[in-house]
Amino acid sequence: MHGTEFRLLGPVGIWQGEQGLGPTAAQQRSVLATLLLEPGRVVPVDRLVMAVWGEDPPGSARNAVQVQISKLRRILAALPDTELSTSAQGYCLTVDPERVDLHRFRELVREARKSGDGPAGELLHAALQLWRGPALADVAGGWLPETVGAGLEEERRAVVEECAAIDLRSGRHQQAAAVLSPLVAEHPFAERSVGLLMEALSRSGRRADALALFRATRRRYVEELGIEPGDDLQRLHQQVLEEETSPEPSPSPAPSHALSHAPSPARTSSGPPSDIPSPRPSPLPSASSPPPPSGSPPGAGLAVPQQLPADVAHFTGRERELAGLDALLRPEPEPGGGRAPTAAVISVIAGNGGLGKTTLAVHWAHRVRDRFPDGQLYVNLRGFGPTGSAMTPSEAVRGFLDAFQVPAHRIPATVEAQTALYRSLLADRRVLILLDNARDADQVRPLLPGAPGCLVLLTSRNELTSLVVAEQAQPLPLDLLDRAEARELLARRLGSERVAAEPGAVKDVITVCAGLPLALAIVAARAATHPGFTLEALARELHDARGSLDAFDGGDATTDVRAVFSWSYHALGTDAARLFRLLGVHPGPDIAAAAAASLVGLPVPQARRLLLQLTRAHLLTERSPGQYALHDLLRAYAIELTQAYDSEADRRAALHRTLDHYLHTALAAGRVFTPHRTPITLPAARPGVSPEPLAEYGEALTWFTVEHPVLVAVQQQAAESGFETHAWQLAWTLAEFLDQLGHWHDQDVVHTVALEAARRTDDLAGQAHALHGLGLADLRMARYDRARERLLRALDLHGKTGNPGGQALIHVALNLAGERQGRHEEGLYHAQRTLELYREVGHRGGEAYALNNVGWAYAMLGEYQQTLIHCEKALRMLQEAHDGRGASAAWDSLGYAHHRLGDHQQAITCYRNAVELRQERGERVRGAESLYRLGSAQLAAGDIPGARDSWQQALTMFDVLGHPDAGRVREELGRLAELDG
Repeated sequence: MHGTEFRLLGPVGIWQGEQGLGPTAAQQRSVLATLLLEPGRVVPVDRLVMAVWGEDPPGSARNAVQVQISKLRRILAALPDTELSTSAQGYCLTVDPERVDLHRFRELVREARKSGDGPAGELLHAALQLWRGPALADVAGGWLPETVGAGLEEERRAVVEECAAIDLRSGRHQQAAAVLSPLVAEHPFAERSVGLLMEALSRSGRRADALALFRATRRRYVEELGIEPGDDLQRLHQQVLEEETSPEPSPSPAPSHALSHAPSPARTSSGPPSDIPSPRPSPLPSASSPPPPSGSPPGAGLAVPQQLPADVAHFTGRERELAGLDALLRPEPEPGGGRAPTAAVISVIAGNGGLGKTTLAVHWAHRVRDRFPDGQLYVNLRGFGPTGSAMTPSEAVRGFLDAFQVPAHRIPATVEAQTALYRSLLADRRVLILLDNARDADQVRPLLPGAPGCLVLLTSRNELTSLVVAEQAQPLPLDLLDRAEARELLARRLGSERVAAEPGAVKDVITVCAGLPLALAIVAARAATHPGFTLEALARELHDARGSLDAFDGGDATTDVRAVFSWSYHALGTDAARLFRLLGVHPGPDIAAAAAASLVGLPVPQARRLLLQLTRAHLLTERSPGQYALHDLLRAYAIELTQAYDSEADRRAALHRTLDHYLHTALAAGRVFTPHRTPITLPAARPGVSPEPLAEYGEALTWFTVEHPVLVAVQQQAAESGFETHAWQLAWTLAEFLDQLGHWHDQDVVHTVALEAARRTDDLAGQAHALHGLGLADLRMARYDRARERLLRALDLHGKTGNPGGQALIHVALNLAGERQGRHEEGLYHAQRTLELYREVGHRGGEAYALNNVGWAYAMLGEYQQTLIHCEKALRMLQEAHDGRGASAAWDSLGYAHHRLGDHQQAITCYRNAVELRQERGERVRGAESLYRLGSAQLAAGDIPGARDSWQQALTMFDVLGHPDAGRVREELGRLAELDG
């Protein structure tokens, strides 16, 4: 190896021994680092600009990069076998990767993973010694450290864990503890690292330190995330406890290097709804109760997602690509056959739009789905589309957690913690993950598993080169179909006899379609639906259409697609053609039949017939019953058509009807979803709008769940299109659903948009409501200071607009903030102020909920008699109003107070009433929690059979829900069995 060394793992630069040769400027270091990440490959200028300045570069950025390149050349000129070359595409730094610490680190890790424990430990220790601090530590800007650097840190952490696991297996317990201690200090929520360190400390005879580490970790989880550590970590804790109390030294536990670290969150304290104060359920016993038994696997009872879209009926060709994908499937490791893989397999199917990337990915996924018994996940990341509404990683992660049916109360508040939970659920599972239509590597990285066993299939119009470099993803570029494949596609869809009868026409069709699968599929569909047409006539029509639509002359194969699109479009009736055009006004990603009816101002039955025409013409896809979507090229085509043929007034009227549809439907759904919430007043919807009639709770919840991505996109479009009032009102209608279902990042996003829109129109009421929503999102994500600031501003605005009901809502939120921060006196003040305000405006429902909040605040202060006084009055009012939701919570709160006062029989009565009401309403989580507390009161009263029955019912429900308290109830039942014995 040459004497000069290029360093990225710490301060960036070039070294000769321990003498730094430069560069001395931070911007030069950013440019050098970006080139060294991919030595020998051309790096575009735009990527270098991004590395130095991020997403908001100055106008002179490209020239500045050229200056930095010139300065780097002067430093590199004296170095042997090093060349910095320029091309039309960008710049390339040619250097032996062995001279770059990052690539030498990765090579040592690869060698270690092929070796046995002895040499592997030495190689991993050598690899870790190459790190001299945080990667990319002193470059300019934050883009490199925050994107590339974060991924490199994950690599280092994984290697430290592997190295420590080998040290533990080899008996080097103190060495493992030494390497893990700083890692745990940097990453206190990395449960695998914490578990390994606990094990190392315990084996080194430092069991007290191991137990102290668990206590500190648990406290941090509970205080900062509101959840408990995962089952594996709790079982390890129990193991160390048993060793601590065992009279004989127990044998060393098996190494926990396969720790799944699946968080098992405890039930968090339930705050009130975001508007009317809700009676809060009583807390469960202390989280210091023993963890679930070792027989309960992490994530037991989770759903097995089956999210793959339907396969195509006549898949054709792509044999080479299918073989390449088949090669990704590793054979099952044989005993003694070497080290198991330590990372998930990743493949990137890349190519232009219309090449059939998704079709290929879905078809292959169906072929191999039996190899992934733990499920298949699918998401369209919307990375490329005319509206630019790409899905955020946090949306995708939350969708996957929902696919596993993780209850909302178990999902942490922060994106980082949600990602950790998602990866924990994938640990030790075999899941196929199809990430469709990805924009870039940053959108994808949070969705990648952290452990082997899973396979990730990506489709994108970009090559995602950084994933290939950093995550060793396998690239699978997709090209146009060759003539044989294109002919086979037509033969399969039209019949071999029809294709063989007109070889010249088939050749012409293939030539005009340029081998683009989407174009060929639409031609075949037109020919199949018109069996009387000759293929020669279709070929002539294709030739005649080419060039006649100037707006679609893109200069490449997509030109032909647009010509083919024009066939289907011009064959439509007037109403269907208008609907197709106006779909370009809708932001997507999907549209329901009722929304399409409002878009065009037609009755829903007529709109359904038009949607069926578009679906049969392959201009629209029915992704699920009643939900329709456009391919992104078709959406672009619809946008251009509506801009060409519909007036600005017609397009704006269509958008206005669409916004009215979603706003009025969301308001109606909210009345059913949270009937105690006082709705805002809306003007009448425009003529032609068909809001959906939602009369049942289940219907409202389903509608919000299905439409919530669309609602977020619609709200953004409203703000951007000058419908500022719609923007803040849509945020208001979404607030309760987003809060209760745990979509707190969406809550933050939509209310940020709402606040900006309300400020543009000086709408003080809208600003107050938006600040309220932002404050609630901050509370859920434990940003208490910012929450308090926003809520106080909202309180002031409601005062200026003379809205005492709005002020009451703010005091509800401030009450919750006080409780979360342990400021119970302050919480009582806000609860009492809420009560006063609701009484001032004569809001009986609000008064009842506020009374219960006051009673709960007294319970937090230990004043249980006051709890009884207030909650009993609240209960009477709620019963008079036939509010079963509020009454059930009031009964539960009364049960808690009676239990604390030692009146166990009265507590049992209250809890039974709560259970009955909650089961009637289908409130499974709260019903199970009341059953658990009922069992605790029964046990205190000496009714062991009754306690056993209540806990068994609770356990059954908890197991179905995947509730984190299932293990605790199981432990309680075990102790009851011991009492009987």
